[in-house]
Amino acid sequence: NDADADGICDGADSCLGDDANDADADGICDGVDSCLGDDSNDADADGICGGEDSCASDAENDADGDNTCKYDDICPHDAENDWDSDNMCGNVDSCSHDAANDFDSDSICGDVDSCAEDPNNDADSDQLCTPDDACEFDAEHDADSDEICGDVDSCRYDA
Repeated sequence: NDADADGICDGADSCLGDDANDADADGICDGVDSCLGDDSNDADADGICGGEDSCASDAENDADGDNTCKYDDICPHDAENDWDSDNMCGNVDSCSHDAANDFDSDSICGDVDSCAEDPNNDADSDQLCTPDDACEFDAEHDADSDEICGDVDSCRYDA
């Protein structure tokens, strides 16, 4: 008897009722194989069979959406792949668009810091940042021109 007409007698047929007899040779009869044609049967266990899975060995299926699968992606959780090239992926880089990573340590990333090299961020509000501001705490820039900044000059307007 060969009920499924696959050329293997029912007594020796490991896939009764399956005329293809496990065509992909994965050890699962085609009648119950959830990944027909995938001999690895969804190797990354993401629910997408290998023939349809764009990232067949990436269970997260390109988690950051940059069209690069995990094992080829230098930053698998950063869609911009270390945009500022500071060797820190954006998902762990506090200044993901600032290669100097807040150079002046003022907690403002350089790409948005109006005084990227001035930790006091123009303390005297004179529109000049360190290192360009010779009198960092004197908005009048040594008003009496005695080469002593007003914030430390005992006679601010008397040279």
